Amino acid sequence: MNINVYKDPNSIVVLDQLPMNRDWMDITFDRHAYHCFPMSLANRAGLGISLKEDLSFIWDGVNSSSEQHIKIINGDNFAHSKRGNRTVSLDTGLFFSPEKNISILTMPPPNVFLEGIQCISTIISTSAIIGPLPIALMVTKPNELITIPAGTIVASILPISLKQLNDLEVSLIDKVPNFMSDQEWNKRIQKRGEASQELNSKGEWTHFYRNAVDHNGDTYGEHEAKKILIRITNEN
Repeated sequence: MNINVYKDPNSIVVLDQLPMNRDWMDITFDRHAYHCFPMSLANRAGLGISLKEDLSFIWDGVNSSSEQHIKIINGDNFAHSKRGNRTVSLDTGLFFSPEKNISILTMPPPNVFLEGIQCISTIISTSAIIGPLPIALMVTKPNELITIPAGTIVASILPISLKQLNDLEVSLIDKVPNFMSDQEWNKRIQKRGEASQELNSKGEWTHFYRNAVDHNGDTYGEHEAKKILIRITNEN
C-alpha cells in the first residue's frame, strides 16, 4: 500500500511510525512488558502524531456545544475548542492524496495512556475529505490544567481498506472446536503451559508465542509478520 501525505510547512505536527518504547513499559520489572510480543507488535502498528510545541488547556467541567468551556493556555496557534463538547481540535496541516480504496483510521495510540485527554477514534475516506486531516481530543479531567509536552504522541493513524473489511465474514459456531478433543494437541498445549510456568517462576522468558514454537522448540503455527515496518520518505 502506498499513500501520499502532504504536510503544510507551517504545521506543528510530527508524523512518524509509532515507536516500540512506552514510558510505563520501561519501568516494569526487568522491562517485563516488552516480552509480551502481541503488545510490542501493536506498539508499532501505525503512524504516530506528536506536536512540536506544548499544548495546555483547562476544561471547566461543563458539557455543551459552546467553545467557551475550554480555555487554551498554550497552543492556540494550532488547537481550538470550536467543536465544543469538551473537545480540543488540532490543526494538523496533513493532507492525504485522494485514494478511492483507502481510509484513515484515527485512534488513541496503542498502549499510550495520557492523563486528562484521549484521542477520539474516526474513520475518514481520503477521497472525500476536504482540507487537512481533523483530529479531536476528548478532555477527561475537569478543572485542572492539562499540559501535553511537545513530543508526546497524542494520536495514531492507520491507512485501511474498508472494502476489504466489508468482505470479512465471521462465522460464530456454537460448539467446541474439533481440535480441542485431539489428545495430542491438548497434551502439547499442556506441556507448553507447564514449561512456561516453570521458566517464568525462575524469572526467565519463554518466547514460545513470539517464536511460534512449542515447549520442545518445534514449529507451532506461524506469524503473518513478526515486525511492522512503515517507510516514510521526505520529499519537497
